[in-house]
Amino acid sequence: MIRLLAALLAPLVVIAGLVLGLPSHHGEELQRVVGIQADAPQEAPAALREALADSRSSTRSALRSTAARTTATTASSTTDSATPTTLPLGVTMTGLSTAVVPKDKAVIVRGRVVNDSAETWTDINVYACTSGVPITSSHELDHAAQATTDDVVCGRTAVFTTIDSLAPGASAAYRLKVDRDRLGIGDRPGVYWFGVQALGSSAEGRDSVADGTVRTFLPQVGDTAVRPFDRAAFSLVLPIRARTLHTADGRLANADTWARDLAPQGRLSNVLALAASAPAGDATLLVDPAVVEAARQIAAGNPARDLGTATHATDDASADATSDDAPQDDAGKAAAADAESWLRTFTTVAKRLPVLALPYGDLDVAGASHHDTRALTRARQESDAVFADLDVATTPAIVPPNGLLPAEARTQADGATVIVSSTALPEDLAEADAVPSAVTIGDQRVLVANSSLALGGPGPTDGSQALALRQRLLAEGLLRSGEGAVDPALVVLPHDADPGPRITHFFDQLDRPFVRMSGSLTASATAPAIDELAYPAGQLDREIPRSTFAESDHLTDLGQTLDRILPRNDGVGSAAAREALSATSYFARDSSLAAAGLQGTATANLGGAVSWFADRLASVDVAVPRFVILGSTEGPFAMTVTNDLTRSIRLGIRATTSGGLDIRAPRTIDVPASSSRTVNLVAKTTEPGVHSLVLVVTDEDGHPIRKSQDISIRSRDVGWVIWLIMGGGATLLFAAIVMRWRKRLRARSAVPKETP
Repeated sequence: MIRLLAALLAPLVVIAGLVLGLPSHHGEELQRVVGIQADAPQEAPAALREALADSRSSTRSALRSTAARTTATTASSTTDSATPTTLPLGVTMTGLSTAVVPKDKAVIVRGRVVNDSAETWTDINVYACTSGVPITSSHELDHAAQATTDDVVCGRTAVFTTIDSLAPGASAAYRLKVDRDRLGIGDRPGVYWFGVQALGSSAEGRDSVADGTVRTFLPQVGDTAVRPFDRAAFSLVLPIRARTLHTADGRLANADTWARDLAPQGRLSNVLALAASAPAGDATLLVDPAVVEAARQIAAGNPARDLGTATHATDDASADATSDDAPQDDAGKAAAADAESWLRTFTTVAKRLPVLALPYGDLDVAGASHHDTRALTRARQESDAVFADLDVATTPAIVPPNGLLPAEARTQADGATVIVSSTALPEDLAEADAVPSAVTIGDQRVLVANSSLALGGPGPTDGSQALALRQRLLAEGLLRSGEGAVDPALVVLPHDADPGPRITHFFDQLDRPFVRMSGSLTASATAPAIDELAYPAGQLDREIPRSTFAESDHLTDLGQTLDRILPRNDGVGSAAAREALSATSYFARDSSLAAAGLQGTATANLGGAVSWFADRLASVDVAVPRFVILGSTEGPFAMTVTNDLTRSIRLGIRATTSGGLDIRAPRTIDVPASSSRTVNLVAKTTEPGVHSLVLVVTDEDGHPIRKSQDISIRSRDVGWVIWLIMGGGATLLFAAIVMRWRKRLRARSAVPKETP
């Protein structure tokens, strides 16, 4: 009866709030209310709050069920609200003096206000705001983290500062100091909203509705008597992932983006800085080794592909460079220096923290499991090679960026750590009060990342920013420990996470009596058994297609063939394999490329790389005679090898015959760059007749490179028959001549002599 009454009264409460304006608990105005959430005004009846909480729980369960079946991202950002209102003023929160509600100290918040509109704003008052009623459960916190700007009730305090004017695109810093007694937060333990709102005047005038806002969570532990006893555990995984496509000539695509990301305060530098600040054992790195190789390439000036180091006096060390190679400008030199610095820091951090090694290039493992199982083996081999070169110990892992994995890919893990999103769990587990950190499928244990926690803090701020993420973990930790949920939660940040440059004291502030960080990926003691992970049918259409995997294999084969004829291990084959793997990455999917405005580039660049390697293999030619006549049972014949490459090559020869023929050839043939060499081979017959011969050019280990045309070898026995016939003919001719002369002599003898 009470819930029915609450449901009937809810619309009236909302309408009354909109018409009359709900009073702030300690401020002048209240942000516009579009939906009432867990932080509803304290004056709301308890029955109404209970009804709303039940409604939120049902809505959230339905949303999570839908996400588990249809999402293509690591976590669903769906809420029950409409598209949030776009506000003209952007507000950021770059500093917060305390991570929890202080007992008696002031809260100092810093940030900037940016004019994102096309008109000038004046008299901008920047207020601190808080909620009067705490969030007291993980479910409520989950819903609050996904709430839009329009959904949040946050009462303004009396503390504000004023910005006189902001032109379009301009920004200004703010600093607010809110004393404890002016926060408007009582003594109840739980999680409170803490935010900043900006209200200004434009050409349309001024109202009491916020023109810009930012918010975060501020937990309050409460009195010692009610503090949680158990500590909530979190395993934080920091991803170092990015798209690593190459152009047709082997350069790293989007070099400007790489330069920004590797520079100080760039995305990859920020992630690495956060990892560097972590105490040993408090975080885990998740690394695509292709990112490390990309940093190396930027550090080297992002050169075009070549054939490796010169190995012969006549080799041209620069001939492989393309015509548009030029000395680095100042920007290129700065990018190279930043990349070198990033690599040094990465190596240091990776030797101190646990490292999960992804298949090279962030291979589309789902697509490979359906179209090319060999690709996963190659990707692991290349990944191992990169980390072995750095002397970094790793654990192989399969962690799809969208959190979804088909059964075929899971069964091909071959001992690698598998991490999926909680959205891939069956509905009953996805909707559970405590999402398990691991499940068992048959005899395989699969780790589960909490998709909600991966979102980090509430919008509109990027939830992966250090401050927002820290406050979300503290808020979640407080509520989980209070609920007795001490099983560790696995938090894998999104692949494009950027914690921002301000990461000071991130882990220090997480050192609380109710929170414990772990980098060991510890899972709950019991992992529920399930039949299979959810993998929506629509994901099959998103995978890298079979044709792209086939072209990738072709590129790999060409690279290995070219690499084998070069005298030294120049890394040409590995370079081809790595470019091929990067072209079959999750981030090379059509949907991912289209979102970045790069649709079709992966396929085009892959085709260009295939042409590059094929052209260089065509620069090695072998010329042999079509017919060879031996003067005896054995004899020599010539073969000419032409090398138009800019590197010397080393070949071997292997003969395939029809039988009765032996070929002797040099074990190896060295041909200098841009030159030809003629080699004498010896053929020996053991049977009379005409023999068929095919010469196979190999590398020095016997792997076939190219075949010659068929060669016909005529043995000495055939010549003997010809000479016999010719001798017989000559004998007959001589006999005929002798007989003719004899006839003439007889004829002369038979003529009577004349008498005188």
